[in-house]
Amino acid sequence: MQWMVRLLTLCAGILLAFGLAAMPQSATSPATNSKKVRIAAEDNWPPFSDERGQGLSKQLVQAALAASGYKIETIAMPYARALHETAQGDVDGCWNVTRQQSTLDQYLLHQTPLFQARASYYYHGKVRPYRSVADIPNNTVVGVILGYEYGDLYEQHKQRFKLVEVSTHGQLIQLLDAGKLDLAIFFDDVLAYYLHQPEFQQVKLLRGHTNHVSDIFVAFTKNQARSVELATALDRGLAELKRSGTYQRLLEQYLAKPSVERASVEQPTAVPTQE
Repeated sequence: MQWMVRLLTLCAGILLAFGLAAMPQSATSPATNSKKVRIAAEDNWPPFSDERGQGLSKQLVQAALAASGYKIETIAMPYARALHETAQGDVDGCWNVTRQQSTLDQYLLHQTPLFQARASYYYHGKVRPYRSVADIPNNTVVGVILGYEYGDLYEQHKQRFKLVEVSTHGQLIQLLDAGKLDLAIFFDDVLAYYLHQPEFQQVKLLRGHTNHVSDIFVAFTKNQARSVELATALDRGLAELKRSGTYQRLLEQYLAKPSVERASVEQPTAVPTQE
């Protein structure tokens, strides 16, 4: 009889030990994980998000979400892949997404944009007088970045062009500089960043008219309650950054002066958002 008592006591002790060992992990992990935000960070859009996912976008999102106790974890990757992983729910979201119908259909966007970014038509040698994408003739060879959004009007007309879609801005600059494109669409501040780099300082491009000005957002996975919570926290944090002056200081820190010869009176510049 005594051996049965000892056996039951031993079993109870083992079960208790396993239970105690498991409790801290099961009790703390959900709370810890709920405050971790996984962001697929574009790796080809400096000064907003460079090859390591660092830049203005990270600084703004990190500071805004920190006000609600969130900590972001970034995974740098190409923009098209970042969109895909967000749509699939493999990450919580990705940044530098334009608000247009195609993105609203697939993602949850917060209300206050991170900032605005202007995109223009760029040429090598001779500027064309296109004031809108609707003015660009059929079969024009147009260079763009794969997966980027260039506005709803562009989406309506892009099938008329001979599109050359590349993965990096370096490729797009080289193609335009070599005369292999009729025009390319660049976001002004991004191109200015690249033309400051030593390998592109001899490149001479001409800027035409503006294609569009994008409101830039973080896209969160659609139809998830957590996404609504994150979007609300991000809007709340951005409002606080603007009140404190931190928002304007970050814009001034990261945005370079334009370095592209202007072929029109329009001024290429990133645009801060208003409350």
